This record gives sequence, structure tokens and C-alpha cells, in this order.
Amino acid sequence: MSLGPLGMSSGMDINSMVSKIVDAERVPKQQRIDNERTNIDASISAYGRLRESLDTMKNLMASFRQDKAFAVRKVESSDESAVSATATTEAIAGKYAVDVLQLAQSHKIASQPLADDAEFGPGKLHIQLGDDKFTVDVKGKSDLKDVLRSINGSSDNPGVRASVINDKDGKRLIVASERSGAEHQIKISVDSDATNPLKKFEYKTLEERVEALEKARIAAQQALAAPLPGEETSETTEAGADQALKGQEGDTLPGEEANSDKQLKPDGTETDASAGTEDAAALAQAAAEANKYLPPEERIPGWSETASGTLLDSYQEPEPELDQKATDKMGDVPGWSNTASGTLTDSYVTPAEAKAAEQTKLAEKRAEVEAEKVGIEQALASGELSKEEAEKLLRDQLSPEERVRQDNIKDTQAALQAAQESMVAYSGMTEVQEGQDSLVMLDGVAQLSSENNVIEDAVEGIDLTVKGVTDPKQRSAEIGVEYDRGGVREDIEQFVAAYNNFYQTSRQLALADPATGQKGPLAGDSIVRSAESRLQSVFNSTINKAPEDLKTLKSFGITSTRQGTLEINYDLLNEQLNKNFNKLEDFFGGRDGFAKKVEDTIQSLTGATGTLRTREDTLRERNYRLDDNQAALDRRMESLEQRTHDKFVAMQDATAKMQSQLAGMQSALG
Repeated sequence: MSLGPLGMSSGMDINSMVSKIVDAERVPKQQRIDNERTNIDASISAYGRLRESLDTMKNLMASFRQDKAFAVRKVESSDESAVSATATTEAIAGKYAVDVLQLAQSHKIASQPLADDAEFGPGKLHIQLGDDKFTVDVKGKSDLKDVLRSINGSSDNPGVRASVINDKDGKRLIVASERSGAEHQIKISVDSDATNPLKKFEYKTLEERVEALEKARIAAQQALAAPLPGEETSETTEAGADQALKGQEGDTLPGEEANSDKQLKPDGTETDASAGTEDAAALAQAAAEANKYLPPEERIPGWSETASGTLLDSYQEPEPELDQKATDKMGDVPGWSNTASGTLTDSYVTPAEAKAAEQTKLAEKRAEVEAEKVGIEQALASGELSKEEAEKLLRDQLSPEERVRQDNIKDTQAALQAAQESMVAYSGMTEVQEGQDSLVMLDGVAQLSSENNVIEDAVEGIDLTVKGVTDPKQRSAEIGVEYDRGGVREDIEQFVAAYNNFYQTSRQLALADPATGQKGPLAGDSIVRSAESRLQSVFNSTINKAPEDLKTLKSFGITSTRQGTLEINYDLLNEQLNKNFNKLEDFFGGRDGFAKKVEDTIQSLTGATGTLRTREDTLRERNYRLDDNQAALDRRMESLEQRTHDKFVAMQDATAKMQSQLAGMQSALG
């Protein structure tokens, strides 16, 4: 409490006197609280240091207890510049020869040099990366930077990045895949006018351009070879179509023969036209043989020399009742009889007759069309008709089917011409770097690949990272996989160091020197001796499930010194690591192994219900009570200060009143 400098008129310093009285009351009690708090804080800190050193050991033992603690593999490469490797616990120890045939790389294409003031669009760029596609809209009068930003800024971009490089002949647009591998190739098609500079960003490989040309050629051939209604077969039309296509292209189609005598049989094989003539002659001769006169002995059933007289006397040749026309129709007319033959033969039209009549009408119609066509062409030549009018009239002469066919022919011819021009005058982007997978040869027999430079599970449990192509004339790079004996040795060394650190820490905390009177914060605390004793008991215990030569910690060359620390006999430890590495897990691992016993012992000390944790919790509770005591002391001292101050003020007032009365009496007495 802050009090004013009262009592100065009477020569009394009330604040100083109040402060001394309060301090005399506060100091002994405050000293006891401060000393106790200091001791508690020191003890909590000491327990924390002890617990930390024990937990370090526990964590090491937790890793020893895992099933794969001793299955870690050590991997080495004879040529780190060519290949490196990592191995999991599934890897089998051994050595593997690796030849790096090629590294993975991403696909990259570039445009031809472009003028600085070149403008592009309007149009669309259809860009494909592997199986993923996206479209970029390019507005009219866009410059190269606008195109670049449109590609890179597309929300659907699956991993294509564009950039601009300054060539001595102009700027080039570079489009590259962010993903390596043969499956991530870039393709670009352009929707724009043929004269638009945007076409310079189209990218087609030579194979694609050849394929497009071949497809256009086949489509044109098929359009020209399509038969019209009423045509006999497509053979004649196909030959004419091929000839027309040759006339357009100026050369013989691939795979064609100049020999026109080849014909196809119904089974698809080839035969000569001359052979067809010989077959027709043979058929005519066979028909003549069938119709020639046969003697009675060849056509009368039961004929013999003995019965010839009787048979000749009784047999008569049947008179033909039908003319040749009726005879030809007889097999085609349903319900035929000799009585009805006259009516049927007059009214019935055979299929052959119907077909002949149809072809006659078709020929007459074509003749009329040809005549009109000649007239239109003459009118065009004389100037009576314009070209457009003549073409319209000629088109009107065609049947709907012929119009469709003519349109198809024009379209396919236009497509063929466009494909030919694209093949000859291609001005799009070219390949700068081919997209390819990494490729390695393992042990000279197995070829492995990956879309990137990491080949996972090249050997079970082993991942290879290729970094450079090896020289086939030099020795192959070698990957060696071994048990990580060095790693296990380091873990054992860390365990011994952790225990020795715990031991040194506990000695310092429990120090009590009678000669100097120096004492540690845990001097006389039984918990330190208990922790040391319990750990030493585990160190000297026997692991029953372990092999006979690995039953105790001493089997590894780990023993206690006279000072109480642990030390390692490295000769014995290295012998066990080399001889019984696969058996170490039987000693350290499992629920009944050494690591679990150490872990459980430390857990009983540092766990949530362990001795150290309980002690720390108790000390923290005492700290909380000291906080309450401090608050109560502060309240009492504040009250004492106020009461003392009030008393001095009252005394000052009384003194002042007495002095006033005394002065009045003195004045009255004169």
C-alpha cells in the first residue's frame, strides 16, 4: 500500500515505521515459502532429468523390440553417378549388376522462328498430354505472350508448360511436358483458318501425317468405288475408281498391279480373265452335249439285245407340246400344268426378263441424261450458260443417290488434297526432345523401365534411382545389399551410452558429500537407488527363448564396471554380429525379450503411474499449496500494513490535538 508522507510536522515518518513493522512480520514467513519452493523446483527438475535419461533408453529398446529391427538393409553402389538404391526389410542380401541404357525424359516441342510482331487467332489449340486433353481459346490479334499465358493459365492443364526462347532468327514457342515418360507425349491440333499464323503451333509427327494421307486416300477410293443402284457388280466401278484416283494423284496406288487380267473368284482368290473365257466355252459344249440326240439303247430303260425288237416296236418318241419359250419358263412358274401352260407362259415374266427390262430402262435413262449433259456443256461452251448455272443444271440431272455420291467424292478429294498439302508444306512445331522411359538392364538378363528415373521394386524390396547412362564398354555398376550390422552396432552403443548417461546423472542428483557438505537435489532419495537396482537386475537376467550362446547381455560383451557403468567388449560384440546376426531378434525382440524387459522396468518408473511421475505430481501439488500460502500471506500483510498505518495516523491526530491544547493553555497563562 502506498501511503503519503504523513507526520512530517510532528517529526514522525509513519511510512517507514509501518514498512519496518510489516517486514518484520513478513520476512520469516516469506523465507520459509521461498525456500520450500526452491527445493520443490529443484526436485522437479532433478526428477525431470532422471526421467529424460531413462526415457532415452526406453525409446531405444522400443525400436529393438520391433519385428524388423534387425532386418534393416545396407545398400551400396559402385557408381553413385550412374545408379543408387534403397532397400526395405523385404530385400534379400546380394549383389546385382546394373546397366543404365537410358534415362527418363519429358517430351518437348518447339515452333519455327516467329516475328516479334506476329499476331495469332482467333482459333483454338487442342492440346493433349498422354490421355489428358484441354482446349485453349486464342482471341484475335493475340501476341506470343498471350498464347503462352493462355496455355500455362488454363485450369484444365494436366501438366504442359509453355515458354519462349529468343532464337537469332526470331522467337520460338517451347511446349514441354512436366511429366517424363513415353506415355506422356504432347499432341497439338489447331482450329483456325488455313492462313492463320496459329497453324504454326500445330504439332503432328511424320507418322501421323503419313497416316492421315493414307486414310484420306482410302476414303477417296471408297467414295469413287461406291456402286450406283442398278449396277451389276462393284468390280467394274472399283476399277474405274482406282483409275480416276490414279488420274488425280498421277501415279499408281501402293500395292496395285498393272495387269488388268486379274479377277477375283467368289472365294477371294485371283484368276485370269482368259481363264473365264475357257470356262464359258466348256459350259457351252456341255449344254450342247446335253441336248444332242441319244439312240434308243441309251435312253430306253431295260434295253438289251434280246429285248430290242419288242422295245423298239412298242416305244414311241414323245411329241413336244410346248415351244422353247414355254419350256424355258416351265421351271419358274408356280402351278404349272400342260392345260394352263398357254396362259402362264403369256402372262408370267421371269426374273431374267424383269432384270433385262430394268437394265434397258436404266440404259435409256442414262442415254437421256447423257444427251442433256451434252446439251448443257454445249450451252456452257457457247456462253449461253454461266459455269454456276451449268453446274446446277448438271446436278439437277443426277438422282439423289448420285448427288450424295458426288458430294462424298468432292469431300474426300478435298480431304485428300488437304492431307497432301499438309504432308508437303507442314509448318507446325517440331520435336526437340523425345519423351521416353528410363531403361536398365539388371544382371544382363532382365530389362526394366519406368516413366521416371526411379524404378520401384527392381528387385523385391529394392528401388533403383538412375542418374546417368553407363558405358557398355565398361564394367556394369554394382548394387550391394547387406544386413546392416553397422547400424545394429550403433544402436547397441547408443543403448550403453544412454545407460551410462542415466547413471552419471543419478550420481550427480543424489550426491551427498559429508566432507564439503555439498548435496544434490535428490540426496537421500530412495528412488535413485531403486532405479539403478532394478535396471541392473534386468541386465543380469537370462532370456530363456534366446539361443544358448545369446542368453545374457554379457554374451554380447556388455558388462558392468566397478563404477557401475556399462562397457563393451567389441571383439565379442563383432563376433556375435557376424556369426549370429539372424538370431539377435531372439534375444532382443518379442514380448519376453531383453528390450521388452528394459522397457517395462523404465515404464514403471517414468510412466503415467510410475514412481518418478508420482513424485513429480506430488511436488507440483505442494507448489500449488505454496501458491495458496503466498496469496494468504500477501492478504495478511496488506491488512497488517493498513491497521498499523491507521494507528499511527490516529496517534498523530491525537498528538496534534494535544499540542494545540497545550499551545492554548500557554497562551492563556501569558
